[in-house]
Amino acid sequence: MRRYTVEVGGVAHVIDVEETARDTFEVQVGGKEYKVRLASAHDVAEAVISPEIAPADDAELPAPAPYRPAAPETLPPLVPASLPALAAQPHLPEDGFRPELAAPMPGTVVSVHVASGDRVAAGQLVVKLEAMKMTNAIKAPQDAVVAEVRAQAGQAVGYGDVLVVFKEA
Repeated sequence: MRRYTVEVGGVAHVIDVEETARDTFEVQVGGKEYKVRLASAHDVAEAVISPEIAPADDAELPAPAPYRPAAPETLPPLVPASLPALAAQPHLPEDGFRPELAAPMPGTVVSVHVASGDRVAAGQLVVKLEAMKMTNAIKAPQDAVVAEVRAQAGQAVGYGDVLVVFKEA
């Protein structure tokens, strides 16, 4: 129910309105009750607003300032920037066997598809890692035997964290 107070001819009137159906209302005015049915409804705009772009009077605009670059001798000296340090790259032993499978990006482990003692082939799915709302398949880099699984589902990992340790097959 909504209560309105309206003023008509300087006299305040309290009107209670209760919607009983989509287009039917019970209205109480001064203690009298009326059943009212809405026949139609229209929004009546008080004023029509039409945006318009008016051209500016050229006489009112100041002339643009000419562009003059600074003289080279007034500029501060250039300072060489140093490059940021690169992230450590995985070390590849001389025999080519990589004993650790590290996370290539920070993320959350979705699932682990191997267990300690499992034989894996190069390219076999080992871990699914979610990063930036994308699921990434982390695969075995070579044929090997899983020596240790250090990741578990739901675990947050950073770049370079060891997920699985291998031993040669």
